Amino acid sequence: MSNMSAIISPYGDVQKTIDELNKDTPIVKFAYEFCREFGVQVNAIVSGNIVSSRLRVVSLDGIQLGFIYTEMHRNSSGASEPVYFFESPNIIKKAKGTARANSNTRDSNKIKTLITNLKKNREIPEVKSMHEALKHGIRYAFTNVSNGRAPSISITDRLTIDLIEHVLLDKSISHEQNEILSAVYKTYQSEMKQFESSNENAKRFENGARIIGITSGDKPCYLVGEATYRDGKVDIQGSLKRYDSLKDVPEFTADVLMINTYMQSQSQNDMRNELGLPRRDTYYPDIDVSTGYAGDELWVALPKTAP
Repeated sequence: MSNMSAIISPYGDVQKTIDELNKDTPIVKFAYEFCREFGVQVNAIVSGNIVSSRLRVVSLDGIQLGFIYTEMHRNSSGASEPVYFFESPNIIKKAKGTARANSNTRDSNKIKTLITNLKKNREIPEVKSMHEALKHGIRYAFTNVSNGRAPSISITDRLTIDLIEHVLLDKSISHEQNEILSAVYKTYQSEMKQFESSNENAKRFENGARIIGITSGDKPCYLVGEATYRDGKVDIQGSLKRYDSLKDVPEFTADVLMINTYMQSQSQNDMRNELGLPRRDTYYPDIDVSTGYAGDELWVALPKTAP
């Protein structure tokens, strides 16, 4: 088929993709029609020396949107024919799966029918369709900054009664009871100070943060952008841009060095990404960085305003 270069994404193994598209298999025609219809590209999926029978679907700027593949199934006449599938956990959310496809996959015996169904169900493979799904992990990165609830004081029922009698009946309390109350109140004050501080930190993040999405895998890529968080809603500012390395983003050079240096001293250091951050929902007060994860991405939020 002609114009092969137009549907091959440069964000992957180009030669392996060419090899796959040069084969006489049903997925080749599927790839051309799918890419032409939705303005996307494909990559071969390579693990070691093994090339998957599926193709990765990516946007023109390299953001993964899902996968296409084919399987042979028997039709109503008993003959074997190809069935076409588009899988995308972040875009397709069917109420339930079928015998041929799970709840994150659409399938059809005809390519054009599959494309029509995707349009009808508003499951278009585009970055805009991904934003709502990506916001889950970003939201966790924002909400992890705050403790979420004010501290409370807990004392025994006996001590509570003694205090009530002290206030109402002017009954004296012992030195030991005073010591217990003093320790409890000191702890409460410390926790309240942390709570108030965490709320101030949360406001800084919510007013604007630079965000980095780290895709999972032995060779992750990075989605970079900005976001705010107000009234429980994440707003991604503009678009997200994909990078194979954060070294290609000069404005993050100092942050990458700071975070990676800090994580090298931590037991949870994850050397599979350039920041060393593990897949966790947590706030790191020492470096003023928060992380949250959902699906295949770990999201990192760095506030625009310093403490």
